[in-house]
Amino acid sequence: MCFSPDVKGVAGKHLDQQFLQDPTRSVDQLLRWHFRQAVFANMRGAGEPIFESDFPPGSDMVGEIMSGPRAAERMEFELFGQLAAH
Repeated sequence: MCFSPDVKGVAGKHLDQQFLQDPTRSVDQLLRWHFRQAVFANMRGAGEPIFESDFPPGSDMVGEIMSGPRAAERMEFELFGQLAAH
């Protein structure tokens, strides 16, 4: 499944048979879960906000988040993202 312009010609291709026979590959359930997440991420309803993630040094990141759309959800996302890195 290709969710962006297909500049590499991957749309319509299938998984390589060698990959499918590899005993060390990921389990099918994980691949199905990953596909569903990709669909969810790329097929959101119209009007879903796209969050700005490039804050210049010295900017008021918290102020910008709090004045933007879905401030509470965005703040939670940013905090968990920052805490997970440490």
